[in-house]
Amino acid sequence: MDHDVELRANLRKHRGYATLLLLAMAALTLLAYALPPSFGADLLAASAKAGLVGGLADWFAVTALFRRPLGLPI
Repeated sequence: MDHDVELRANLRKHRGYATLLLLAMAALTLLAYALPPSFGADLLAASAKAGLVGGLADWFAVTALFRRPLGLPI
């Protein structure tokens, strides 16, 4: 029983970390639009968008494996 509690706490910690990273990518995407146009801003925007889209795709794929994402019968 103690092992399950430890595993659930570890899962909760990793979920929080993944959510934080996803929110960071969303914030970086918005920040990149506020910067003046330049190669660096374009590179930041492209990288942040890729991270955001990749994170959402991973979330959807893992969710689809174990339950119905957005109520869709996959």
